Amino acid sequence: MNRISMAMASGWRWLAVLAALCWGALAGAQTHEVTTATQLRATPSLNSMVVRQLPLGVPLQAVQAQGGWLKVQSGQQQGWVRISHVKSMAAARPAAGGGNALASLFTGSSSAPTATTGTRGLTQEQLAKAQPAPQEVKQLDRYAVKPGDAQQFARGGKLSAVKIADYDGAGQ
Repeated sequence: MNRISMAMASGWRWLAVLAALCWGALAGAQTHEVTTATQLRATPSLNSMVVRQLPLGVPLQAVQAQGGWLKVQSGQQQGWVRISHVKSMAAARPAAGGGNALASLFTGSSSAPTATTGTRGLTQEQLAKAQPAPQEVKQLDRYAVKPGDAQQFARGGKLSAVKIADYDGAGQ
């Protein structure tokens, strides 16, 4: 296994550990808000019957997550919304007693927008049952590119190397 593949494998493991820790902190969040006008659907499928339209800002109570879908309660109706069309309101509440920005990373409280990746659609059960899969990590080797292949590709696209100075923060 080359250095890049080993670094990727190590990086994926750390990402999985971080995702599991973050998921545990976010698991208690039950109230969500619609961030993109969407449809409340009968089942977690784009082909499913539309129960009703949900405009921007509608509060929802989360019931269950499945894949990229969230089962929610909206008033007297229950149905499924795409998880990318809602946000958890737990992260929007300010921390009691203030605190600093670093602490807010671990408490889930922030008034700033937050980007999340990697864990959307995974259930607590799936994360709890996750096991190392060295065979899967080894399959990543097939995506590794040899320097000669990359250079040939660049020449074919008439690309040339450009030296860029390391960022020193002076432009801030």
